[in-house]
Amino acid sequence: MELVRPMLPVAGPLPAGTGWAFEFGWDGIRALGRAQPDGLRLFSVRHRCITAAYPELAAFLARRRVLLDGKIVALDSCGRPSFGQLQRRMNVQRPTSIMLARSPVTYYVFDLLNLDGESTLELPYHRRRELLAELGFTDGPVVAPPCFLDTDGQTVLDTAAQHGLHGVIAKQVDSSYHPGRSRSWVQTTLRQTQEVIIGGWLPERRRAASIGALLVGVPTEAGLRYVGQVGTGFTEANRQELGDRLAALAVPASPFADLVPSETDRQVHWVQPRLLGEVSYRQWTAQGRLGHPTWRGLRPAKHLAAIQTPVVVCAQGPGPDREDQRLLAELDRAVAQVRSELRTLRDQISPHFLHNTISSIVAMVSTDPTRARDLLIVFAEFARYSLRSATETTLAEELENIDRYLTLQATRFRERLRVQIEVAPTVLPAVLPFLALQQLVDNAVRNGVERQQLGATVTVTARQDGDACLITVADDGPGILHPDVAATLRTIDDQLRERFGPRYRVVCDIAAGVGTTITLCVPAAPSHRTSE
Repeated sequence: MELVRPMLPVAGPLPAGTGWAFEFGWDGIRALGRAQPDGLRLFSVRHRCITAAYPELAAFLARRRVLLDGKIVALDSCGRPSFGQLQRRMNVQRPTSIMLARSPVTYYVFDLLNLDGESTLELPYHRRRELLAELGFTDGPVVAPPCFLDTDGQTVLDTAAQHGLHGVIAKQVDSSYHPGRSRSWVQTTLRQTQEVIIGGWLPERRRAASIGALLVGVPTEAGLRYVGQVGTGFTEANRQELGDRLAALAVPASPFADLVPSETDRQVHWVQPRLLGEVSYRQWTAQGRLGHPTWRGLRPAKHLAAIQTPVVVCAQGPGPDREDQRLLAELDRAVAQVRSELRTLRDQISPHFLHNTISSIVAMVSTDPTRARDLLIVFAEFARYSLRSATETTLAEELENIDRYLTLQATRFRERLRVQIEVAPTVLPAVLPFLALQQLVDNAVRNGVERQQLGATVTVTARQDGDACLITVADDGPGILHPDVAATLRTIDDQLRERFGPRYRVVCDIAAGVGTTITLCVPAAPSHRTSE
């Protein structure tokens, strides 16, 4: 049974009309499983064998020879998928019995790709699910979770929200299995709402008198607890109204009971905690912050005492105390000031991309206004990040913005843009020049996907190699490097060498007719500093 590239969904609202089945979205690691009577072998999306890392799954004995598609999932104490719990197992090649007991995993199977040596890729989705159900994966380490063929998608989404699940994936019942990203699968991620109290605000970078982001909190017995910044979802009328009302509530000190992360380049304007508003968000982070919040508006008719305070379990891990954090922050600010000439390349965001993105959204306003609104929010978040006054960022932040960029590009290229991302969690804190990775991905899309009628696959990987982090962006396009990109690579290479030392650099491999591969080598540890 030959392995295949997984089929990937596009992001979007629940599709309307008939002919769709719905599945819950499971927060886990995508994996292909080759199951046989003598055991189960697991493979990553790039076909790397990961069986040894999950021995409780490898011991599964199937009655028939099958190739499965699914996700490796770890559950929390409430029985909900927990990516934080799963992270304990990731990149652990030989887990101990204690780790197996503390963080067990299950293989949630949602598709059947081969049965007894016969490919099922061309069969319609509903038939593949019927065959999967006949295999009897109902209990144990391998489970086939339910799909809903005769249920309204909104009902399934509401159920997912009630149980704290990631969202819903809609699949066309008559669609075959197409490796790569396909509009036959649509993923709708849940966004929840939370009432918050405004405790401060940050000005826009180009208009100091205008509100750029709100600092918000929720009431607790210990006082107002900070839960994050909200920088999207405002109209100009919102900004004007908030500016007028907050100006009258200005105070000299923070109203939050806990420490608010400092802003190095913008002064915080503190206010009395009098105004109540509402935000939508994707999830709570392990630090008790709102994940991807968007402003929904003020709620003047509601009293502050009526706010329902969320119960958030925060991850507590080893790390420096607050004094150490303050010292490191001061050092970082000093380094940033000394090296202010190392400005990042945000002015080189492709005007071509910006023009096409706006045109695509404008064209969608009359045909799919809901989708247009969602894309405008994504675009605003992308632009806000790209215009940050920063010289450095983390790999985690850069990947988050690349996800926005690829979401916007997928609107234009659709099936022509295929994406594969495989990043080791251990290297997510790695530091790199601001927008460096963004520009490499943009080059892969422009010179790989755009130049070929059938498109191309953009692959982003990051792994640890000793004390270094190797970040690679590859495309299987015609193998072309624009002169402007060559100049950009030289600039990034200079930044890496000056910032981290001569061993950290850019490596470019171009093969005509095969594709382009560019690798950034940066320190795996974010605290790395060259000696001055």
